[in-house]
Amino acid sequence: MCNPQTIAASGPPRPERRPDVPAQGAETAGTAPHGAAPVRIPGGTVRDLTHVLGPDWPVFDLYVRPMEIKPLANLAEHEYNALELTYNEHIGTHIDAPRHFDDDGLSVEWIPAESLIAPLAVVRVGERAARDHVTELTVDDLLRWESRNGRIPDRAVLAVDSGWAARINTPGSFLNFDEKDGLYRFPGISVEAAAFLVEERSVVGVGIDSPSLDPGSRPADPYTHRVLLPAGKYGIECLAGLDTVPDAGAVVVVGAPRHTGGTGGPARVLAFL
Repeated sequence: MCNPQTIAASGPPRPERRPDVPAQGAETAGTAPHGAAPVRIPGGTVRDLTHVLGPDWPVFDLYVRPMEIKPLANLAEHEYNALELTYNEHIGTHIDAPRHFDDDGLSVEWIPAESLIAPLAVVRVGERAARDHVTELTVDDLLRWESRNGRIPDRAVLAVDSGWAARINTPGSFLNFDEKDGLYRFPGISVEAAAFLVEERSVVGVGIDSPSLDPGSRPADPYTHRVLLPAGKYGIECLAGLDTVPDAGAVVVVGAPRHTGGTGGPARVLAFL
């Protein structure tokens, strides 16, 4: 969930990508990337890393209104039940497609299916975030993770557990707006860490349990988005349940939506242990 300045910085709506002109380096859905072994989903425990989305989900002022859920049909009158949903692409647990910050990037329906199933690496910064609400994931955090778990797997999703998901049920705590300086105070990912993941490692996506990949302290400069998304990586914001999965060894499945020209959208994110 990008803050208002971050969304404004993303520019005008993206034109729909022609199906016959995939982005450079994009694979056809259903085929394994060149030289990459297919990811096997382990049997056993499944953890849901998705918040429940509803009208009470906290949104930034730019969105004008929260999610709306209206009855459309019911059994008594229509012989079936149906609801009508109205919401912004970037609320709740959701994916940021490359097009969110790149006119030439893939819109959400063109993200290859095989990129949405990936090894999951979880880096934990919760103790630091409890003291410093605008702390950022650093390259040192990534290197410390690797000293314990080995190199971040190729084509992984790197997720940041800052403990922020627990705040969703406390009004005002998740966005954590500071009226004194007019800034949101929540954790994010440093530009240096984002560049490291793009240039030195081979992830397919990066996620966090806070409202945005960028910390709330620099809303007018969404540099982390600008590093990750134009590089063809996707983002996942507002993750839940990262404290229920191991640092390494799980496989994540990102249930991304497929609406035309989408810059992102609410997603069901599952971890298989």
